[in-house]
Amino acid sequence: MKKVKQNKTNNREAILNGSIPKTLFKLSWPIMVGNTMQVLYNLADTFWVGKLGADSVAAISVGFPLVFLLISIGGGMTIAGTTLVAQYTGSDDKEMADHVAGQIFTLVIFLSIIFGTTGFIFDRTILGWIGAPANIMADAVSYLDIIFAGVSFMFIFFVFTALLRGVGDTKTPMKMMIFSTVFNIILDPFIILGWGFFPQMGVRGAAIATVLSRALAGLYGVYLLFEGKKGIKLRAKNLVPDFEVQKKIIKLGTPSAAEQSIIALGMTFLMGIVSEFGTLAVAAYGIGNRILSVVMMPMRGLSMATTTMVGQTMGADNADRAEKIAWTSVGLTFGLMTALILITQFFPAQIISVFNNNPEVVKIGVAFLKIVGLSFGFLGVRIVIGGSFRGAGNTVAAMVLAVVALWGFRVPLARLLSEYFQFGTSGIWWGMFLSNFLSAIIGAVWFKRGKWKEEKAI
Repeated sequence: MKKVKQNKTNNREAILNGSIPKTLFKLSWPIMVGNTMQVLYNLADTFWVGKLGADSVAAISVGFPLVFLLISIGGGMTIAGTTLVAQYTGSDDKEMADHVAGQIFTLVIFLSIIFGTTGFIFDRTILGWIGAPANIMADAVSYLDIIFAGVSFMFIFFVFTALLRGVGDTKTPMKMMIFSTVFNIILDPFIILGWGFFPQMGVRGAAIATVLSRALAGLYGVYLLFEGKKGIKLRAKNLVPDFEVQKKIIKLGTPSAAEQSIIALGMTFLMGIVSEFGTLAVAAYGIGNRILSVVMMPMRGLSMATTTMVGQTMGADNADRAEKIAWTSVGLTFGLMTALILITQFFPAQIISVFNNNPEVVKIGVAFLKIVGLSFGFLGVRIVIGGSFRGAGNTVAAMVLAVVALWGFRVPLARLLSEYFQFGTSGIWWGMFLSNFLSAIIGAVWFKRGKWKEEKAI
């Protein structure tokens, strides 16, 4: 395949030869900002829906794992996009990077239509399986129906973001995410609470605002990809199915998709355990998870930057530098996340009460933050190790690590501690703590063995 000069919007030279900490920061801070914007989507929805009461917060909380489940398979394919585009960029083969981008775009949009339709049809049934309380079922279904109807628009933006990260452009997705989030935040109170001449739509309004915001950003992202000035250029010929390339995408993306789906199933199962303790526990858990997602922003940013850097470095056949990148990222993440423990230990009640001031919700939420917060550093290690495996093309290892963390430790420990030892909801939180601690140790030992160096995705 013909090699062509790389677009100036990527950071290939810095990734392959520059300072590792400096380049990690250069790539990760826009991802962190973008992830913060992603979290603000959920926080804004939770904040404004919280004005309607704890039942409304529980309605969007109980449905979140189901949304995550059905977008996970498509999300796994976009991870394949980041890895393949990164490795082709590292090997200086832009023509193949463009071709792979087109194939991933076509495949993921096709899958999004299937999953969105499936979710729309079966959301009520699945909510019943996971034990959603009857008093919030109608609101939860109305929220999910709209999310699933617009899931294809959201997928377009996910693909755009993953492809540009592969070439090392993290700033453009950040800018688009800022625009999308600001639009969502402005729109939320008008259609959730019925400000001005808008009707009060409650939880349905939260879903509509999210879909519209993502659609605007996603469609503009498609324009940028076809324009070709951001490191990837899509052409009509790239969208025609190439089954050899799509086979490679599916082979690489399936473990990541399975990983995300199994995580989502675990989250759904865990939500079922929390639901047994009532609506207020579900509301506290939903708020706690959204706060956790804010704190996780730095580790996810560093993990995604690590995937790009390891991918391009492996594409350039420099496995030793790839390993150095991974361990540097692990050290930075552990130190930063451990420092953030102070937030959850000193201000838990103040943080929870921003979203809901029901005394029981605050009490349960405080326990969540104080217990789970102690494991932030270990959670960061596991997530960055997983990102390193993905960049090297070993998506199976990343999948196994995540599955062991959730199904090997978190779910069974949560059930055992909350019910058998009768720790209540605090037992669930301790199960989360132990799963983060144990999976970090397993991941670090596994990565240190170095077998991943023998594999490349391209």
